[in-house]
Amino acid sequence: MIYLFVKWVVRIAIRVFFRKIYFYNKDVVKGGVPTILAINHPTAFIDPIFVASHISPKAYTMLRGDVFNGPLKIWFLGQIGTIPIFRFRNGMKGMRQNQDTFERCYDLLNKNVCISIMSEGTMSHEKRLRTIQKGTAKMAFGVYEKHGNENVQIVPVGVNYSDSNQMRSVLMANAGEPILIKDYLEAYKENPRKAILQITRKIDAQLKERVIHISDSADDVWVNQVLEIQRNNLESTLLPAFVDSDDLRKKEMALTQHLNAKTAEEKATLKSDTTNYFQKIKKKGYTDQGIAQPQHGNLMTSIFLLIGLVPALLGSITNFIPFTLAKKIATDKVKQIEFFSSVRLGAYLGIYIIQYLFLLILSFLVGKIWLWIAVLATPFLGYFAVLYFDKLGLWKEARKVTEEDRVALSAERDGILVDADKG
Repeated sequence: MIYLFVKWVVRIAIRVFFRKIYFYNKDVVKGGVPTILAINHPTAFIDPIFVASHISPKAYTMLRGDVFNGPLKIWFLGQIGTIPIFRFRNGMKGMRQNQDTFERCYDLLNKNVCISIMSEGTMSHEKRLRTIQKGTAKMAFGVYEKHGNENVQIVPVGVNYSDSNQMRSVLMANAGEPILIKDYLEAYKENPRKAILQITRKIDAQLKERVIHISDSADDVWVNQVLEIQRNNLESTLLPAFVDSDDLRKKEMALTQHLNAKTAEEKATLKSDTTNYFQKIKKKGYTDQGIAQPQHGNLMTSIFLLIGLVPALLGSITNFIPFTLAKKIATDKVKQIEFFSSVRLGAYLGIYIIQYLFLLILSFLVGKIWLWIAVLATPFLGYFAVLYFDKLGLWKEARKVTEEDRVALSAERDGILVDADKG
């Protein structure tokens, strides 16, 4: 019950945190089959909890072992399906405890559960797939060695963000096709190392098809800017917030691969044009979305904003403390960028739940039906406020751009995309 409650609360929080979520092929992860989810790792913990909260079967998640301190914490983390994994920096005692962790994972998988592993082994705030470690394949064969279970499968899941450090950004995920261990058992019996390497390469190949990868870190800024231009051409609506589609990720991946293949001279030209364009719109106080999506400034949007003002203000009141404190906590406490959004999301969720429980208790003590209705309505009003202020921001951005500037700047951004697509 605790796991299910946390799963649904986390799912709601993630859909508030991200403006749009695309998760394609998630139904390939089914219950009743021992499954290892091989996930890439651009953030501290949003990646695994996002996947776990959006698939049907319960998913156990590996979590850094030093977090498991104190009896109450250990109990709660166990209830929500987390398993401690220790790193070399935790010392030899932690590394010895890992064997107990692996044994537990073998036993859980033999009971047909789902366990997620961050298969790169390290995290990095970038659009880049790093080397896949052999631990995922070793765990799969470990189940076979201990229990003789031949049904273990590995499902690679690629998770991508427009900007994993930014609230109300876009998340794009894609689950791959199951890699069946039984297809490699003969090879494993002949040469275990070779079979482990084969599966590791298979995981790597599937993730390379699903993770947006900028090959040269020196290109990160301007390639992300070109991707933003393309995204703003394709994305315009706030709802639905969750989409079972892979179209946006495919387009961003295709464009990134095209840019990776450019010559140094072509990259230099594109970088210069893109940088100049974004410097120009920044100087004018514009955004690319405001230039690309003038429809957000139309009369219908203006009427909606006028009608929705009061409920949006009421909803913003309930979100003000959680949003403000969560951002402050993340800003003050987080030193490593990969943890920023994770800490911000976790702090927001924790503060919101405490606030909501306080309001429930208050409504119970007061005993007024109108207060009960108001408290029960606060999550809906809060989410409406998030959407409203997103829409208000888009309206302001669209209305700010003069028609003359829109024509000239649209020609510039179109030219960048044309040059990006050449060759």
